[in-house]
Amino acid sequence: MAPCTFHHAIKWLLYGCIASHVLKKAQGIAPRWSWETVMPFFHSCNETGLWSDEALDVISKFPMVTVEKGQGFLSNSSGYAEDHIIAQLAAVKARDPTIQTVFYMNSVLNWFFYALAKEYENIPAYWLYDSTTHKPVRSKGDRAFQPQPSEGMLVFNHAIPAVRSLWKDVCYNAVNSGVVDGCFADSSFPDSKHTYTHLNASDRAAFEAGKVITNADITRKFGGEPGKPYPQNATGVLIGKRPDQKGINAIQIEDFEANEEHIQILLEAVAHGYLVQVHVSLKVEYSVTCGCSCITNELAAFLIGMGKYSYFGYGTWISPNLADVKSRWCPDFFTRPLGKPLGSSTRYANGIWRRSFSLGTNVTFDANTNKGTIDWAGPPAEVATTARY
Repeated sequence: MAPCTFHHAIKWLLYGCIASHVLKKAQGIAPRWSWETVMPFFHSCNETGLWSDEALDVISKFPMVTVEKGQGFLSNSSGYAEDHIIAQLAAVKARDPTIQTVFYMNSVLNWFFYALAKEYENIPAYWLYDSTTHKPVRSKGDRAFQPQPSEGMLVFNHAIPAVRSLWKDVCYNAVNSGVVDGCFADSSFPDSKHTYTHLNASDRAAFEAGKVITNADITRKFGGEPGKPYPQNATGVLIGKRPDQKGINAIQIEDFEANEEHIQILLEAVAHGYLVQVHVSLKVEYSVTCGCSCITNELAAFLIGMGKYSYFGYGTWISPNLADVKSRWCPDFFTRPLGKPLGSSTRYANGIWRRSFSLGTNVTFDANTNKGTIDWAGPPAEVATTARY
């Protein structure tokens, strides 16, 4: 499709129409996968509105794109988070319908700028209450997203079947737009946001079991089976957070660092056959300030542990400008020849990990120094351009 040249406000109307006029019974798709190169993913949002055509030129190179909760929050445009996220994913799909698009949700926090939040706030019987004080449980979210209610946000009580249905319907409605392929279930792992500090043993067990039921229902809805490998013929994805989490077949390792601990987490997820997004930790500050040239160690650690349906990405949850978007695409990493692994990685007694791939790429990672080297089989197919801030 040719790049759009419409005024920014007209774009909102256009993409809103795309999202609302597609078949209501639409299903999602599985992401593209190839061993030919490293497979990356993009996860962020633009608080000021739709990304520009130039930004979409970059974003549309990624086989998986998740749009975060803050999309359009500062745009002064009408609508809730659901509307803004779907509109942005419609723009991504318009560029390339084979991109798997993912709609951000939080399993615990009732983020106040969703339409879901307005509905939930009006049904006190659905809220999670402290087992001792009987007051509503409230919790605060990622401080990068501001402003937030000073008292915190209500918590979805997944122990109640009607709440599970309410939460699932938001995901299903997004997918039924025809431009969304699945949902990101943030905070879906046990005891996230310290909810356990408010609950006695029985209430905690019911709450956590309800979260698992929610996850499992959606995983099955998208053609998968909880705890089993992500299927090639999947009709969507629900992305959880941890490999030992129940009810899922896909996760994001959100805070991946170049060390043996995180390699082992990745290996555990790969052993399950899960789809895995490996996101470089924001604690690795240079991944944001420096970009592609500074994350060789993290990529090497990823290559040591990755398997089929493992994707690599980095960057902040809110993209501040075009230069930031451009910096997330690393042709020197993402367009070089890789090939199928010639076997599992090998860890030697001296703490050195090694792995080789069929096209000739060889990877070494030293667990003593947390340094990695990648001996690529050939040059990148795309020349990098310098992103200026």
